[in-house]
Amino acid sequence: MKTTFLIASLYLLAGALVVRAGEFQPPLQYPTGGIAYSVAVGDFNGDGKPDLAVANFRADTVSVLLGNGDGTFQAHVDYKTGHGPYSVAVGDFNRDGNIDLVTANYADSTVSILLGKADGSFQAHADYGTAGTSISVAVGDFNRDGNLDLVTAEYYTGTVSVLLGKGDGSFQEHVYYNVSASSVAMGNFNRDGNPDLVATNGVDIVSIFLGKGDGTFQAYVNYGTGRGPYSVAVGDFNGDSKQDIVTANYTTPGTASVLLGNGDGTFQPHVDYATGSWSTSVVVGDVNGDGKLDLAVANYTSGSVSVLLGNGDGTFQGHVDYGSGVFPQSVALGDFNRDGAPDLVLANSNNASVSVLLNTGGTFLTTTSSPNPSYLGQTVTFTTTVTASLQDMGTPTGTVTFKDGAATLGAAPLISGRARLTTSSLSVGKQKISARYSGDSTFNPHNAVPITQRVSP
Repeated sequence: MKTTFLIASLYLLAGALVVRAGEFQPPLQYPTGGIAYSVAVGDFNGDGKPDLAVANFRADTVSVLLGNGDGTFQAHVDYKTGHGPYSVAVGDFNRDGNIDLVTANYADSTVSILLGKADGSFQAHADYGTAGTSISVAVGDFNRDGNLDLVTAEYYTGTVSVLLGKGDGSFQEHVYYNVSASSVAMGNFNRDGNPDLVATNGVDIVSIFLGKGDGTFQAYVNYGTGRGPYSVAVGDFNGDSKQDIVTANYTTPGTASVLLGNGDGTFQPHVDYATGSWSTSVVVGDVNGDGKLDLAVANYTSGSVSVLLGNGDGTFQGHVDYGSGVFPQSVALGDFNRDGAPDLVLANSNNASVSVLLNTGGTFLTTTSSPNPSYLGQTVTFTTTVTASLQDMGTPTGTVTFKDGAATLGAAPLISGRARLTTSSLSVGKQKISARYSGDSTFNPHNAVPITQRVSP
């Protein structure tokens, strides 16, 4: 295993140190209110900055860490839950526009709902029973009524529970299905518009429940995986508009199993990819900005997170591992410093902390125009400056494409981190000018905040 502790993951190539897009800095740790088992990302106070929610298993709490928007987080504030919160997820359960929390509680077979107050704080929890010892929770609209519903996995009691939402933050009594599951996720595997479920099973299978569209599900069908599937996620890994599945497998050495979907609810045989040891969680996202989905896998015993870059055809490159924390149990993605490059966060189950690993491929973009305001037919110069968001990452190269609304004005190369475009073709009125950086081998593509150009007759 290759574990990186430098400012970025570095490779010796022809005597030079080269950094590739989609790599990560060493972890920054933030205390939580207890032994951290699960982490979720959401904007809880509506300020446009991603925040964290962490399920603290032994403390019977969920910690909320509000983001500062620069990759750092405020001190945690803790809220009581049911007993033994094992998993946390986010959603707007009462449809008031504020993000709410739900935890799956192992010790008392419940889910806890904490309704958000829009300022980043939460109301006291309300608990709803499940069929057994809940260790995973996912959110979706299973009966297509516009209200978010819940599904929980209860491995030790051999059940999956579905709780339909009423739209006011409360839930109907659970309906359960008999299958041993350690993790559950939602998808639309047969493309009929009805949400489906996939659940991991400790006997080296995943169980697929095709939805009927009314909140109930057909009998499950099993598909093989690698040894010990513990966590599951969904994505389109080969770009065919058919949803695929990936599991993180709790074995040593660890693996991730990829099952490509056929689009009719069935799946191809699994293909396994090496990860770190005892993989407990997997998340899907485009970490290097190439338009292809990648994987990040939390490795419990090796104290690392494995990143597997996608090739866009359903296959993945070899894993690159980064030190993450002590016994990471859960991993999630979010752009915590708002630089256009997704970052990683892991919940550490052997201490009360989360680890944040910032993506080295991020940039900050600023666009100016001169003159502004201008007159019809007058020459205007737009300048976009692109700088690395993290220190010592070099100067971005590539191009910047400028648009006036939906119309492309042109593209210009970056020279010493600046791209300039001159035009006299702007129409009269307030024109919304946007700029998109192309990215390069080190930095992710990124959009600048649009500016307004005022053009007078």
